[in-house]
Amino acid sequence: MRFVSFVWIFLVIAQFTAPAFAAERMAEFARTYEALQKQDYAGAFKILTPMAEGGDTMAMLNLGSIYDGGFGYKPNYPEAMKWLSRAADGGLADAQVFLGDKYYTARGVPENFAEAEKWYRKAAAQGDPQAHMALGDMYESGSGVKRDDKEALRLYTIAADKGHPLAQVAVGRMYVAGVAAAKNDATAVRYFRMAAEQGFVDGAIWLGSAYETGSGVAKDMVEAYKWTLIAEKQLKAGNPTLDTKDSTGVILTNQRFKMTTEQVAQAQKLADAWKAPSLIAAPEAPTAAKPTVKK
Repeated sequence: MRFVSFVWIFLVIAQFTAPAFAAERMAEFARTYEALQKQDYAGAFKILTPMAEGGDTMAMLNLGSIYDGGFGYKPNYPEAMKWLSRAADGGLADAQVFLGDKYYTARGVPENFAEAEKWYRKAAAQGDPQAHMALGDMYESGSGVKRDDKEALRLYTIAADKGHPLAQVAVGRMYVAGVAAAKNDATAVRYFRMAAEQGFVDGAIWLGSAYETGSGVAKDMVEAYKWTLIAEKQLKAGNPTLDTKDSTGVILTNQRFKMTTEQVAQAQKLADAWKAPSLIAAPEAPTAAKPTVKK
């Protein structure tokens, strides 16, 4: 199971680093972000709507995201689809992935794996890591396509090497299980570490487990406990996970039985010193100039 649909607030933040965005557009998105932070959804609509109507694909995406999420209002799926479709047709990869997610999960539209795959492939053709992750999930689960673990691993690896933390965990667990490739714990640890260092909960849990058992890395209970503590910290901060929220507590209790008091204290100190990145799994900012879209 993968996460679907980017958190819409990230779609605004991510644009501040895009060199193709003119200063005035960046200012408008900054105003939108401020409005959303204040839960002034009417204000956000007021800023985004004329931009979207003027052909700005990123404004279309953000507007569609708000309609889809129902922030401050009930979800309005027809309006969400209108704006998301325009942005996707205009070539915006983030919107194409968003549309794919809606068809994949039947959110506001009937489930349609063929449509999901179509939009994921359009985004993947632009190099979007989330699209590669989504296609990998389709091949691993056999959703709308013939199950193919090798193709799933290939697609996950593309996304993982571009920094997608969920894909990094997916690659790692496939190497642990020896699925689609020979079992390789060292390679698995390398990908788990990539995800863990981004603050991704599941990456930290898997990495801690590897240190606990000495799988693909030298056994080290201090490192094991440290990474599990970091996973727990990230859970409490509200960061995404595929595991249950109480799993870290059980793991930590079991690990403490294997440690001295000094080791626990050392691991706690290391975990406390670890700093989380400011954003987790935010989408990449587009680098091409905005496409012109017919209204």
